[in-house]
This record gives sequence, structure tokens and C-alpha cells, in this order.
Amino acid sequence: MAARRKNVFFNIGSGLISNIIRCLFTFITRTIFIYCLGKEALGLNGLFTNILTMLSLAELGIGTAISFSLYKPLANNDNKNISALMSFYRKAYKSIGFVILCIGIILLPFLKYIISDINTIENIYWIYLLFLINTVSIYFISYKETLIIADQKKYKLTVIEIIGYIVLNVLQILFLLLTKNYIIYLVIQITVLFFQRIFMNKTISKIYLNIDFNSTEKISDSDSKIIKKNIKAMMFHKVGDVCVNGTDNIIISSCIDLITVGLYSNYLTIINMLNSFTTMIFSNMTSSVGNLLVSESNEKKYTTFKLIDYGNFLVYGYCSVVLLCVFNSFINLWVGESYCLSQEVVLLIVISFYITGRRVSPSIIKQAAGLYDDDKFTPIIQSIVNLFISIVLAKLIGLSGVIIGTIISSIVLPSWQRPYLLYKKVFYKNAKEYFISYLKQILELVVIGTISYLLIGYIIIRNIYLSFIIKIAIVSIIYLGVMLLLNYRNVYMKEFMGIFSRKVLRWKRN
Repeated sequence: MAARRKNVFFNIGSGLISNIIRCLFTFITRTIFIYCLGKEALGLNGLFTNILTMLSLAELGIGTAISFSLYKPLANNDNKNISALMSFYRKAYKSIGFVILCIGIILLPFLKYIISDINTIENIYWIYLLFLINTVSIYFISYKETLIIADQKKYKLTVIEIIGYIVLNVLQILFLLLTKNYIIYLVIQITVLFFQRIFMNKTISKIYLNIDFNSTEKISDSDSKIIKKNIKAMMFHKVGDVCVNGTDNIIISSCIDLITVGLYSNYLTIINMLNSFTTMIFSNMTSSVGNLLVSESNEKKYTTFKLIDYGNFLVYGYCSVVLLCVFNSFINLWVGESYCLSQEVVLLIVISFYITGRRVSPSIIKQAAGLYDDDKFTPIIQSIVNLFISIVLAKLIGLSGVIIGTIISSIVLPSWQRPYLLYKKVFYKNAKEYFISYLKQILELVVIGTISYLLIGYIIIRNIYLSFIIKIAIVSIIYLGVMLLLNYRNVYMKEFMGIFSRKVLRWKRN
């Protein structure tokens, strides 16, 4: 238990430092990218990222299936089994990389059908090939990371990640200012990330000296059956996730234009940054929860989930209210008013962010419990709904239609089915309580969001920087005040307040 908590603490702490540095440089580099290369290059960047996300379908969830199979041998120090699993994973990933490379090259002639204004962009095919090379290289080099993540020791790679990211961004910024050349920007990215992954691989090999990554041992029949079963289930999840999360920019590019992709991608950059912090906190719990699920009572599993889920609500609720109130103000401060979208679109982005974010805590338990097969058709149904509604509405109402498609597809199945599955298969309880609590939390956020948005509308300060800071402060005070007022009797709110109070007292003593 102590080791589990220690590893989670180190992972979250190192991840926090890494994410702060990453976010800082992302803002600086992206700002210079926008001013040096413009909206179309920005849109192209977002579009090709989505296309390569689609190609990652070839991975079929093998990484997740292997990660689940590693929990038990890691707990038992079964190096022989770990070696066999990692050797199998290495071979599988190399095959996947080759498949993605072939499919990516085959797609080249079809780019003109995906990009409505393709003739306005120079060297577009070379740019696409550089994106493809960067993606494919991951499958030939980065497979070892799955082991260190499953072993809750990802923090040991933080220094390499930070140095690599700083070097990458400094070089990209320098050459953007000197050359304003997108191809050089991408070549730098491929080169630096390649060497970073090599160094990470060598570090992992040193940490796991007893693991033979080139083992000739075959995985056991029992592991093989479990992996095959999970891969079959994860295949559906992978297809669904990619079709829902990896198609928006493709639809926008083909149905609207590349500039809209660029504008939307700025908002997604902020969303992804927030997700990187929140996901870092919650995903680092997955391995520990996996351990907990095989060693603790059902009641302990349930109370742990409830605490994690309430923390998830507090974090994503706060982020959603703040985004609703100051998102456009931030974009205006960052890159200018011409890059702002309408407040109606911002509201839809925030709703999508919250709904997706609230699925994180059920996903942690689901992944740790290895429940991949029970809802394997859900992502397929979700992706069909998403694609149909997004394409139809994109042609009718533009960008708002694409986001509405994502929201509706999330509500149709995954937002309720995943918690239902956990309550039935893991906690052996009725999920009614969860859904009542979920709806109550949404009502609380509607109240807080409405009060905050209406109140900051009366704030008129000429200094836009001071205005932005004051708005965030007011929204934060309203959120904390109303949340405490509505939930002062909630046992999980009391638990979080107790944790906060103990941290403050400890800080004062030191």
C-alpha cells in the first residue's frame, strides 16, 4: 500500500512539473507558429494530426491489453513472463508501424478529397509524409514505455522528457523566426523526438536489467487467451474512440475549410492542456487501482471509486465554468480577436469537454478491472452516431454541428453505460445512486455557470490583462463558495476539505 501511494505521488509530482514546462513552451511555440506561418498552416497541423490519429487504428488496443497483462507478473516479480510479454509487444508494434506506414502512403492521392482548399498550400505532400514518419517511428522505438507505466515508475523518465521538450521547442522557435519554413519545423520535431525516445529506451533497459526485451520465450497459453480476448474487445473501443475524437478536423476541413480547423485547434490546444493535467492525475491511479481491485474488499473498491469520481467532478466542473466565462478572453489575449469563435461554439466546446472528462473516473476502474469485452460494441455505435450527425450538421450549421455530433454521441451510450457496467460487474450495486448524483452535479454547475457568466458580464476594465485576472478570481470564488454551500454535508467534500486542511497545517509547521 505504501509503495503504491509513493509511486502515485512521484508520478503525479513529476508529471505536474513536466506538464507545466510543456504547456509553457507549447504556448510560446504555437504563438510564434501562428505569427510566422498563419491560419492555414495551423489548420493543416490539426488536420494531419487527426488523419494520423485515424491511422493509429492499426494499433487495435494492443498496448492497453499488454499493460493489463503486466500487472500480475510485475506484482509477483515474474521476470520471465514479463520478458515474454514485452518481446511479443515489440514484435507486434513493429508490424503495426509497418502497416501504418503502408496505409499512410496509400492515402496520399486522396488528400485532395479531404482538404477542400488543397491548392493554396505549398509542399503539402511532403508535409504529410513528415507527419507520417514521426508517427510511425513511435511504433518502432517506444514500446518499452508500457512496462515502466504499468510498473508506476514513469517519473524516472521525467528529466529526459523535460530536456527533450525544451530542446525541441527552442530549436523550433529559433528556426521558425529565422526561416518561417514549416518543413524545417517538422524535420526538427522528428529528429529531436527520435533521439529522445532512444534515450528513454536505454534508461528503461537500465532500470529493468533482469528483463530480456528480445526474449525468445513465448507467452503462456493463459496470457495469450487473455490478450487475444482483450485485443478483440479493445479493437472496437479503439475504432470508436478514433472515430469520435479523431475525425472532427477531417470533417471540418472537407465540409467547411482549413482556416476553421486552425481556429478550432487553438481551443482544442487549451482543452488538451487541461486534459493533460487532469488525465495525469487520474491516469496515474490506474495501476494502483488495478492492485486495489485484486486485494481489497468490494466496499473499499466502491468508496475509493466514489472519492475519485467526486474529485473528478470538482476538477472538471471548475475547469468547465472557468472556460465558459473566460475562454474567448484568453484567446483574444493570446493570438487576437480574429482567432475567437462565437460564444455559442465556446459553450458547446465546454459541454463536450465536461461530458468527456466525467468519463475519466469510471474509465480508470474499468481499465484496471480489465472490462474491455462487456461494452465492446458501444464505441462503434457512438462513432456511427457521431459521424452521421457531425457530417449532416456541419453542412447545415457549420462548426457547431460537428461539436453537437460529438456531444450527442457521448450521451447516447458511453456516459451512462460505463458507470452502469462498473456498478454491475465490479461493485455489485444498483447504479441509480450514481445517475441521480450525476444529474444533481450538472444542475449545480448550471447554477454556478449562469451566476458567474452573468456577473462577469458587468465587469468593464480597460486593461484586458487585469480584466482577465479579475474574471478568473471572481469565477473561482463563486465556484468554491456555491459548491461548499451546496455540498457542505457531502461526505466526499468533507474528505477533500480534510485532506486540504491537513496539507495546510503540515505546510505551516514546516
